[in-house]
Amino acid sequence: MNGSSPQRSFPQGSGQRARGDAPLGGWRGAINRATEDPQLGLISFFAALIALIVLPFSIYRFAQGQVGVGIIDALIVIAVSAVGFVAWRPGQAARAGLLMAIVTTGSCLVVSLLFARHGLLWSYAVLTTNFLMTSRRMAMIANVTVLAILGRHPEVFANHVERVVFLSSGVLVSLCAFIFSLQSTRQRQALEHMAIHDPLTQAMNRRAFDIDLATTLQTHQLSRSPCTLAIIDLDHFKSVNDTFGHEVGDELLVEMVRTLRIHQREQDRLYRFGGEEFILLVPDTGAHGAQHALEGLRETIFQTLRRPDGQPVSVSIGAATLEPGERGAFWLTRADAALYRAKNGGRNRVMMANQFDPPVDQAIDRRGAVHD
Repeated sequence: MNGSSPQRSFPQGSGQRARGDAPLGGWRGAINRATEDPQLGLISFFAALIALIVLPFSIYRFAQGQVGVGIIDALIVIAVSAVGFVAWRPGQAARAGLLMAIVTTGSCLVVSLLFARHGLLWSYAVLTTNFLMTSRRMAMIANVTVLAILGRHPEVFANHVERVVFLSSGVLVSLCAFIFSLQSTRQRQALEHMAIHDPLTQAMNRRAFDIDLATTLQTHQLSRSPCTLAIIDLDHFKSVNDTFGHEVGDELLVEMVRTLRIHQREQDRLYRFGGEEFILLVPDTGAHGAQHALEGLRETIFQTLRRPDGQPVSVSIGAATLEPGERGAFWLTRADAALYRAKNGGRNRVMMANQFDPPVDQAIDRRGAVHD
């Protein structure tokens, strides 16, 4: 803690939407959802695009008396539209992507086999978009199926040269789409990692905590399983920065996170909340078990970490076990009040919120009176 700390604003719920914002409805809500879920947006756009392109062909075929061809085009429009609607069902975007790949691949084969060379032109679009719709493995299976069936069909190509050219270009298009999909996935994963991790310590950040807090509260309402939240604060961290420089302070934070990760359980989640302050979510653990585990973490840090002058590094920990029906903000407030007690009690200690009964109107961020 660095002297007087400003009042902390605690999250009221999920961090996925700004505080106080109501869920959007109507077409604005649909646009917002499609924007937040890239796969949903891509499937919806692709379904609409196919419908707009193929539907005029279907109408034209019926007008020209080509009823069979018109029916095939109409069925393609209906199938891709149905998949587009499936994608909007909660949690169905991935399945809808696979269905879209199956529908477009099957449609491509049917059109190519019925209309020979004229249908082949659609295959390149399918070979490319399969990698956008579904997993790379399933897309590769679909593309190999297209190339194998069309490449072996005797009536699709005028001669062997056309067959070789088509297969070669099809393989090239598939490989390019595969590489693009692979690079896009890696870049998206890197961006997602950056969005929820602290760049210095690589602990998760406040944004990730807000999201996980909302999930934890929902899970607790359903299962009533115990969960403890602990706020971990490095003692006298300001003096480390002032005496040895901020680079040493940064290295100390990194070392502390590394130590915590080594000794925490796999299901525990660590977040950097700001400055030298961290939050540890300890699921499926009540007050007694959490206190025992946190005492072990505190002692490990005290015995392991050293300042440049050889002095041991200590932490103060305040923790609270989630109560039935408790809001996230008040849960954080109780843990914060426990941290305040640990700091005022001499530091280098663990204080559980159930060990005292803080007045609610005085619990929020009273640490301004505690000086490092």
